[in-house]
Amino acid sequence: MRRLFLSFCLVFLVTPAWAGVTLRVIAVNPSEELTQTVPIKVYLPVEVKPEDVINKNDLEIAYDTQQGSYYVFGEYQIKPKEMLEKEVEIKDIWVIEDVQIAALRKEARDVFRGFEKTAYAERAAAMHTGVEKKLQEIEGMMKFAAASNPAQHISDYRYCLSLVAAVRSDLVAAKTLLAEVAPAGAAKLSWKIIVFIIGFLAILSVGFFLIWQYQAKMEKGLNQS
Repeated sequence: MRRLFLSFCLVFLVTPAWAGVTLRVIAVNPSEELTQTVPIKVYLPVEVKPEDVINKNDLEIAYDTQQGSYYVFGEYQIKPKEMLEKEVEIKDIWVIEDVQIAALRKEARDVFRGFEKTAYAERAAAMHTGVEKKLQEIEGMMKFAAASNPAQHISDYRYCLSLVAAVRSDLVAAKTLLAEVAPAGAAKLSWKIIVFIIGFLAILSVGFFLIWQYQAKMEKGLNQS
């Protein structure tokens, strides 16, 4: 018995209403005489959840705990020399939104602005430049995603996620450094205020003491006269 041939591929499907990815499953019965029953089981990309599936035809969806991803499955009879084709339409979830990039860019500006007029200003500027380069790389990959093949698009998305993680890590490092720098300046300022207040109270106390002494002498002089 000749074995049934099964394959699958990813293709982009773009319409004015939405952009999606189509998982196309193709099964071929190479036998010239025998009808064969074939179980179809194809794993979806790990990011895909059931709610992301737009159309699965008559296939079912289940979750594989060992693989950590969902898969589509079904069982079909294929006649001799017949080809069976199934399509699963999936939302294009492999996108990093512009609003997320903009939020990271704004956060970076706010964080690194805090290093101005500090001893770490030059170092912070270099870190800021590195963060901006990563964000620009993400923007470029997401902009031209539709022009790439689906497998490359998903691969680019995963790489961009690693860049986002790197940006967040850089911002955490910058905030940690800023927390070490800013309190030092604040502490110096606080001590200056405390010293000023103590000095002012000391002068005020001395003034009150001198005034009290003067009044005491005056009263003593009046009493003696």
